[in-house]
Amino acid sequence: MRLLTLIALSVCASCVQPPTYQGGRFASAPQILLPDDRGYPTPLAASQPLLPGQVFAVDVPLSQSAYVYVVSRSGGVLDNLYPSGGTDRVHEPGIARIPSADSWLRAPAQSANGSLCVLLSAQPIDPSKRHCFAQSEHLQHNPPLQAFQLAPLRVN
Repeated sequence: MRLLTLIALSVCASCVQPPTYQGGRFASAPQILLPDDRGYPTPLAASQPLLPGQVFAVDVPLSQSAYVYVVSRSGGVLDNLYPSGGTDRVHEPGIARIPSADSWLRAPAQSANGSLCVLLSAQPIDPSKRHCFAQSEHLQHNPPLQAFQLAPLRVN
């Protein structure tokens, strides 16, 4: 009986792996969503900034499985907005709503050189190594990354 249990556990453990990286990009540009008067998500206009304290969500159209992070950097301070609590999660291809469909993120206060971005990766990224990159290009790092700057943030 113990042998069967050990075999079953080893088979299950071998099934839990990071997504297979298929090369190229993980996603096309994400869409920022704001709640309307009734709380339904509506797209943020391209020229409209996010205000400090404003709630928002992000729809990320994934073409392949990826770990998704929303990161804010203001000066030397890094803030991981998503995922919260340190639980990295693989999102499957399709539209990934960040955070979940009934939740919102809050836009942080930013300094003049602050940034808010979405990071996509083939493997989990250590919180201390998450950075907002200047371009939405596919970055040839190990693990492969893709970064998107989100809407401009109004500076306090």
